[in-house]
Amino acid sequence: MRTQERTADRRRSTARTAPGTALAAAALAGLVLLGTAAPASAADPSAAPSASATPSASVGTSATPPASGPLPAEAPQSERLAAELRKDPVYISADLPRLVPRSLAPGFAAAAARTGVPTYVLVLPAADRTTLAQVHDRLGADGLYVLVEEYGGVTVSAFGVDLPAEAAARIVNHKVPYDAGLLEQFSAFTDKVVQDPGQVAAEAEALYRDHDDETPRKYISGTDRQNQNLLLGLAVVVLPGLLLALGLRLSRRRGDRPSAPAPSRTVPLGKQPAVTLAKGTGKAKPKASAVKRPQPGRPGRPAAAAPAPLRVGVLAATLLATVAAAVGVVLAAPAVFPQTIDDPDLTVTRADLEARVTEAAAALAADGVYQDASAPNPLTTEQLAAVRQRVSELAARTPVHLLFTSSNSDDESGGDGDTLLAQVRQRTGRDGVYVQVDPVNGYLELAEYGPAATDVERQFSRADLRYPDRSTDSDDLKLPERLNTVLDEVAAAQPTGRTGNSAEGSELPELRSNKLPPLFSSDFGPGLFLGAVLLGVLVLLGWAAIAAAQAVRRARRTGPSADPSAAPTLSGPRRLAARPTARQLRSWAAEDARALAARLAAADQDAPGRARAWDCLDAAELLLGEDGGRAADPSDLAAAVALARAGTDALTGRPDPLLCRANPLHGTADGGKAPSWFAAVGLGPKSARICPDCRNAFRSSGADRSAAALAARRSEADERLLRVPDPDGRSSTVWHEAGQVLPAALDGLDALILRARESASVQ
Repeated sequence: MRTQERTADRRRSTARTAPGTALAAAALAGLVLLGTAAPASAADPSAAPSASATPSASVGTSATPPASGPLPAEAPQSERLAAELRKDPVYISADLPRLVPRSLAPGFAAAAARTGVPTYVLVLPAADRTTLAQVHDRLGADGLYVLVEEYGGVTVSAFGVDLPAEAAARIVNHKVPYDAGLLEQFSAFTDKVVQDPGQVAAEAEALYRDHDDETPRKYISGTDRQNQNLLLGLAVVVLPGLLLALGLRLSRRRGDRPSAPAPSRTVPLGKQPAVTLAKGTGKAKPKASAVKRPQPGRPGRPAAAAPAPLRVGVLAATLLATVAAAVGVVLAAPAVFPQTIDDPDLTVTRADLEARVTEAAAALAADGVYQDASAPNPLTTEQLAAVRQRVSELAARTPVHLLFTSSNSDDESGGDGDTLLAQVRQRTGRDGVYVQVDPVNGYLELAEYGPAATDVERQFSRADLRYPDRSTDSDDLKLPERLNTVLDEVAAAQPTGRTGNSAEGSELPELRSNKLPPLFSSDFGPGLFLGAVLLGVLVLLGWAAIAAAQAVRRARRTGPSADPSAAPTLSGPRRLAARPTARQLRSWAAEDARALAARLAAADQDAPGRARAWDCLDAAELLLGEDGGRAADPSDLAAAVALARAGTDALTGRPDPLLCRANPLHGTADGGKAPSWFAAVGLGPKSARICPDCRNAFRSSGADRSAAALAARRSEADERLLRVPDPDGRSSTVWHEAGQVLPAALDGLDALILRARESASVQ
């Protein structure tokens, strides 16, 4: 079906260009002569007619019918592309067979047919909007001209048709995943361009308002799959392991203490307890009345404590939950991570891979020079004529074959110029020196094939002609000069007496498989090991926490601590410095975090604000890292200080969700709203709040008086406003513009805690 549609498109294209067939040779000759008379016409951008040419000029150009045979290398790029569009309104470059093979042309044609207007599609490695205007002027046919570039950008120009093409292209370039593939992106464009123009324009305008320049991804990479397998390994071990550990703990909950022996008949009930604290020692000593008497049959030995009983029901439920968790991870993995490929699933044929080689061999056989239609002309007409003259002079001694085409990782050779030249040599069957000139990147590649070798390849390498000179900022690739130097080296080459190179045996690289590694492979094994280590650490931490909690309960049951003042507390004034150094911030952060941790350990389990304080301490420690903040950014250190202060305020009964607008290191903003003039000095909005210290400072300085000058208020606010030093310590930045975490304090303590966890990759 797609083949029939493509044939119909070709017939329609032929019908559009049929008038004027008798003038084909004359018009083409006129173009060539014009290019010879004016050297600048070979450089395509300046020679082509303007996109704003009059309709009569466009019609006159359209009278040029397709030429018989390939165009000469002197023809500008726009004429070569126009000649391709005369054959088929969809032209796919032969330079990208691994990214967009030519076998996808029926798909592009079917999508183009949905626009309802004549649509001409160019799929090229690189071009711009001027290329579309020049091709339109050469082709002389109105319609929708679409350029689909290698990296997924859709550029469009409409001539004589009323469609929201520009807006549709902008929407597609922003919303379609950049890795979805060129065909899918073009299909999305054709679906969008036929919608209501007002709706499309409004959607495009919304993109400007949102300032969303990030396009999503459709596929994941092999590295992402490795991370998924690592995560699966962790989950398979950690989740069931934690359930098992928790269940074992709960199964002994009622029997975690040895059962007391039955009281002896000689000790009456209701007497004093079995042990008391010895005065001054804190150690328990048995009372005389509590000493057990020997039991009959076991003289001299007290009764042994009964073992802690297990709750069989809880233990059975634990084992079932553990197995269910492991099985659940395995069964849920394909649904959570369903992707199996990392790129569009393309079917690349052998003809796709050999398309450019076939074109190059045909051009070299007919003209001696291959000029890729997808690449700009690197030489003017005069320069190319001079090169042809030199090549003809060298032909008797060393035939030279020139290929003006670019190389990239998506071409048939995978970006290897040697392989490309070898493939062309196999197809032509002609010995000699083959030179590839990359008009886009400026690279040169040289290879000699024949029974008798010369030293031309060694001379080419020694002359350092392969890469353009990057020692300056100039964009001039100096291709004409470097190509002339290459021909000089060919002319000066001497025989070596060795057998020359042979292109036989050169094969194209295999097509890369885009299938992702399966789940539960690659890094799944290391994930199991890390999961076991992590489970052990978590179990140890849990055991330590339980032991500490039991010790605290036992201490509370035995009585108050001997020295209440020994409990660690936060000390020191608020951090009032408006321009602290990085060293001060590091010291404050470490000190306040330790003090908050100590206060939390000493606080009651039901103390108000305890949960908020824990969140603050957790976020502050994430920012400090394992090295105590020695490698942390100063802005993160300031955020850690603010979190520690806010946690302390929460424990002391000041759980305000906002931090001081002037300096978040001051703690919670329980001093009331900021003065109304804050907005005038750029510290708004009016809903901002400050701490009591800042409020008192502004009042005492007179900045709150109605007659105070704006300059005085700005100066007073600047003295209180926190500035965080840069990592190099040479300058400072206002705190709400410093780093990625600290500015979140503008939205309150919860936002600051969330941003700190996100910065440390904590879910």
